[in-house]
Amino acid sequence: MKRFAVAAALAFAASLPFAAVADVPKPKCEPKPEYPGRLAMQSDNRRKAFERDLKNYQECINTYLADRKAAMKAEEDAANTTINEYNALMKKINDDQKAGAEN
Repeated sequence: MKRFAVAAALAFAASLPFAAVADVPKPKCEPKPEYPGRLAMQSDNRRKAFERDLKNYQECINTYLADRKAAMKAEEDAANTTINEYNALMKKINDDQKAGAEN
């Protein structure tokens, strides 16, 4: 059984360098709001425009983060499925070898 855990860990570790190379989209949240300064914030129109831009930027970033988290979860699930399939195959091969040695 230790072999299976080691094999699974190696299979997972081998995939790590490729994850760093993957094309991860950058957030496209433009324009980034800039604080207009204290004097400009005294203008009701300027303050409302800044607050609107800030809210839009925050919503865009939150959407981007939710999308990235979903993608990470899908990658993790795919990796775990592959590891489980590999472990099941190695167990079957090991069991078949033991059964063949007993005959």
